[in-house]
Amino acid sequence: MSYVPPHLRNSSAATAAAVAKGAGDHFISKQLNNSYAKFTSSKSNNSGSNSIHNGNAGYRSSENYVSTRNDAVPDPVFPEWKPSDRIIGLKPEQVQEVRLRLNVDVTVPTDSVNAPAPIEAFADMNLHSSIMKDIAFHEYTTPTSIQAQAMPVALSGRDLLGCAETGSGKTAAFTIPMIQV
Repeated sequence: MSYVPPHLRNSSAATAAAVAKGAGDHFISKQLNNSYAKFTSSKSNNSGSNSIHNGNAGYRSSENYVSTRNDAVPDPVFPEWKPSDRIIGLKPEQVQEVRLRLNVDVTVPTDSVNAPAPIEAFADMNLHSSIMKDIAFHEYTTPTSIQAQAMPVALSGRDLLGCAETGSGKTAAFTIPMIQV
């Protein structure tokens, strides 16, 4: 039988997927076929919409859906972070030069504010003193390329997507800003 993630176990959708792939055990196959029949009958009774009836989760449909989500940007939880004055004073040409030197490619939507400048020294990130002590204790001297660009973005409270090789410091790039107080 194929693997089913825990959050999908005992659900009609998971059993339907397992039936489609062909379960090997006869007893399990029989149970899955019964579940698949219930799944398809509930699906056929919903007037052609793409909703699924799940015995545990109730009935969900995208028809007549009213969003209760507030799309406004929430207030920041932490005080506004600012890099050092040296970084704030960099000209756009200097920022681009640093990105080229670090081999960092930054793409920002045209309707968005430019990404913060990369920071090549932990001291210029204005991190909490206990974080700086821990960085020094572990003998980290300069941030990696992904950290130099991703940490200022995260510390600014902006969303980011960063791709880098294994071992390049991606985890620290998002966890250090996460523990910054």
